Amino acid sequence: MAKILKIKAKRTQTSRSTHYDYPPEYDAQKIQVLAYETFNPANVQAVIDRGNKDEYLIGVVRDADAPPFLVSEDIVEIDYNKAKKMGSRWIKQIPKITDPQKVAKICQKVVNSQPLTADELNALDVENPESGIIKSRTFQEFLDKVIEEID
Repeated sequence: MAKILKIKAKRTQTSRSTHYDYPPEYDAQKIQVLAYETFNPANVQAVIDRGNKDEYLIGVVRDADAPPFLVSEDIVEIDYNKAKKMGSRWIKQIPKITDPQKVAKICQKVVNSQPLTADELNALDVENPESGIIKSRTFQEFLDKVIEEID
């Protein structure tokens, strides 16, 4: 079985990067991190409003590996529905190119003001699983896959 954890990490922001200091009980070898709060750029302001000193993340560990994590006051177990709700706010589906050659050919036609065929228009439809561009997985799909792999 798996446990889902919400971890509060100290955050240091510079003009070039973000550095994280994790609680001492955090063991990167035993946790699968699924999402940081600022994976969604819209959430950056909330972190700044809190003083830009910490950020939350969601991770999954095996039940047997959880007790040392849960000693920390900065790491708490959360249930599946809460994780799904939080993660869905932190990670948004984005278009993902699955056939770069097909998409490049279509782009070349657009640049050259050539009309696109029905098949080429379908190749740009993210709802069409046969297209050259699809949607990335939802947070819930990612969470379910990690839990299944750990179980």
